[in-house]
Amino acid sequence: MGEGLRHVARHPLRSILTAFTSAIAIAVTVNVISLSFGMQADIAGDVDLFGRRTIDVGVPPALAPGAPVPALGDAEVARMSELLVGLEPIVVPRRQRASPVRAAADTEAVPQRMQLVAAPPAYVETLSIPLAYGRWLVEADDALPAPNACVLDHAAAARLFADPAAAVGAEVELGLDGALRRMRVVGVLADPMRYRELFEIFDEGEGARTLTSSLLSFRNVYVPARTFGGGAYTGVSIVLPDDEAVLEAQARLIRVWADASDLRALSGSSLIVFVRRQWMEALGASTMQGSMLGNIVWLLIVLVAAVMISTLNLITVRERYDEVALRRCEGARRVDIAMQITFEGMTTAVIGGLAGLPIGYFGASVMRSIVGFPFRFELRYAIAATGVAVLLGLLSSVVPARHAAALQPARVLGRRLR
Repeated sequence: MGEGLRHVARHPLRSILTAFTSAIAIAVTVNVISLSFGMQADIAGDVDLFGRRTIDVGVPPALAPGAPVPALGDAEVARMSELLVGLEPIVVPRRQRASPVRAAADTEAVPQRMQLVAAPPAYVETLSIPLAYGRWLVEADDALPAPNACVLDHAAAARLFADPAAAVGAEVELGLDGALRRMRVVGVLADPMRYRELFEIFDEGEGARTLTSSLLSFRNVYVPARTFGGGAYTGVSIVLPDDEAVLEAQARLIRVWADASDLRALSGSSLIVFVRRQWMEALGASTMQGSMLGNIVWLLIVLVAAVMISTLNLITVRERYDEVALRRCEGARRVDIAMQITFEGMTTAVIGGLAGLPIGYFGASVMRSIVGFPFRFELRYAIAATGVAVLLGLLSSVVPARHAAALQPARVLGRRLR
């Protein structure tokens, strides 16, 4: 090892260039690992907030003009409760419609089109999202002759007010039944979508195709259940106590109504059963595929860097034939020569890898400021990248080390004496 360190110090330019190649590979590796694994972990944590143990029953989208619309009223809600006896469900019906909304104090502002969700106080149980500010709706808000309290999603509050925290206590104007109604904001629900900008790229028109997807876009205004009066429900959310109960509830419900995954059922007149956990698992599978693609990218980069450094090390070994032959004559074994070359390669790779961590962090920060792409730099990713640096040094040293160890001192020195 001492001989290896001395050789690295005796050739600073060569060692610096080798370490720089390793540093670039590690910098890219840190970026890719952070973007793939980091984003996957963030999304997995976020989707759990959407209500992992919630089942939605709703009206399918109309695929043709004049198509029959299935009934969803108090009778259907009572039927659901009967079907789920013994599973301890929380059954929460809601009514939902799109409406123009704006801050009441800003009369010059252009109204924003948002979803109004009229639901009982138990609706918050269908989500696992905390309140960012204020409180949730209570029974007293619905008991007033004209309900005037509402709760905003954080994204909705950010659109209506410069500071979402300042929304609590302010008033908003809602378009209801052809007239404007003022409501006081009593709370703001936290935003579960950490990468909202990335998700909204796929909904540039800001109009989700179904009521369920528009609800899960979390740009809603929540109002007391009596705000819309009577009439059919838009959907029913059912909260179960555990995952086993979710599966059992799904099985019971689809005996009566259609599973949302059955495309043929969407063209009929049946209600559809939508299990949020299955949607989350599908989204998780998509992010896993993105992570696998990221892994392929950084593995290819590491392999290219290993080939480049291995080629440079082979050239270096060719220049050191005399040195290696003399060491063998002095009593060094083949394994000693192999260990020396391997140690030299790993030393420069690790030094370059450690240098690549700040380079990668700086580069990712620049990229984030330019394109707004999410980046997470954590200790575990730095440790993983350092491990990659060790692997890179090992891969790039195996062939040169074996080549140096296989040299015959007599042949090398014999050519020198001719």
